[in-house]
Amino acid sequence: MKKKQILIVEDERIIAEDIKTSLQRLGYDVSGMTFSGEGAVKKAEETHPDLVLMDIVLEGEMDGVEAASAIRSRFDIPVVYLTAYSDKKTLERAKVTEPFGYILKPFKDKDLYTTIEMAIYKHKMGNILKESEERFHSLIENAHDAIYIIAPYGLQYANPAFEKLTGWEKKELCSREFNFLNIFHPDDKKLIMEKAKKRGKEEQSSYEFRIITKDGGERIVEATTVSIGKKREAKEMGILRDITVRRMAEQELKKSLERLQKTFEDTINALVSALERRDPYTAGHQKRVTNLACAIAKEMNLSKEQINGLRFAGLIHDVGKIQIPIEILIKPSYLSEIEFVMIKMHPQIGYEIVQAIEFPYPVAQIVLQHHERMDGSGYPAGLSGEDILLEARILAVADVVEAMSSHRPYRPALGSDIALEEIAKHKGVLYDTEIVNACFKLFKDKMFKFE
Repeated sequence: MKKKQILIVEDERIIAEDIKTSLQRLGYDVSGMTFSGEGAVKKAEETHPDLVLMDIVLEGEMDGVEAASAIRSRFDIPVVYLTAYSDKKTLERAKVTEPFGYILKPFKDKDLYTTIEMAIYKHKMGNILKESEERFHSLIENAHDAIYIIAPYGLQYANPAFEKLTGWEKKELCSREFNFLNIFHPDDKKLIMEKAKKRGKEEQSSYEFRIITKDGGERIVEATTVSIGKKREAKEMGILRDITVRRMAEQELKKSLERLQKTFEDTINALVSALERRDPYTAGHQKRVTNLACAIAKEMNLSKEQINGLRFAGLIHDVGKIQIPIEILIKPSYLSEIEFVMIKMHPQIGYEIVQAIEFPYPVAQIVLQHHERMDGSGYPAGLSGEDILLEARILAVADVVEAMSSHRPYRPALGSDIALEEIAKHKGVLYDTEIVNACFKLFKDKMFKFE
């Protein structure tokens, strides 16, 4: 391990030699000895030692205090003063140079060693702290986000990004006359004041508000604030991120989604209208089925997305009938076997029509499966149990209940009580048990009625 280098500045040669001997005995190397202030500065520049032992009182134009000041400022080398006696005025001058220690002559080796080691350690820690502060300052000054520190008397610090965001210069922002509240949007000042009251009670707080720039513009910012310092002298450090563009993009996206939703609904309504013109006897059937299916889904606590998908599917679940001959749809008597086979084609036809539309939900699959049954006896694919989409199972129950409750060309309306008896009879066989129970609860406990 490399020995620490010590420079000795002592105008009495005999004492200097004694110090040198002590240092070597303690395991240090002496980088040089000099007897004047001017010589000390020159030697420090040439050898750049780890520490300077500096006699305060030196002969010549530059005394120890002046030499120490020059060495500290020019070379950043720690200085420890050697002194036997000095007047109060000289000691006060010495303090200004921020020495890393004093040692009184004559001294013992252990005192010399302790003083040197403490001085070198203090200097090392000071440099580490300084580097850390410089890195922090550089980070703050060059940050893209606006950063400020506010004290009870006003704004104390604002980085360049804060100036750019607000349009105010730092000297304006940090002046005693500047009212920091003026940068906040009038409608958001109440929120800001409430947050200010909590300053010191919360370790960190995040919220959004609007600011008014110097030229009268408006920006939306996301603020993160933290209290620093003692309670009585608490300050707030805040980071403001300009999210104006992001919020505008989100608003535009929301509008786009609303337009897309309207397009979907317009498409659905057009399909429903086209079907009802061909089959006036079932006019309103799809809407009534949809209302019941969505009510069941809510009773079962399905997600908003599932309910929306079910709503779209319900409104067009019979769209495949658009290709069924009109005379079959309005036939006033029961269908023949061949006619029934044709009717059973409507889920597949509906699927083929709907799959071309890019719904954000599995609408086409729900339309395809709404006549499937739990035991596999349904159509068109004979699916069973969990292989059938939950939404399709709900739609199946709602479809049966509405169809039996309503008038048909070949029979009068049977009523909801008969319809409920039908699904109860086949619960767990044709229809999902949980869905049937939810449907019963709607009619019996919550007095659901078809409009």
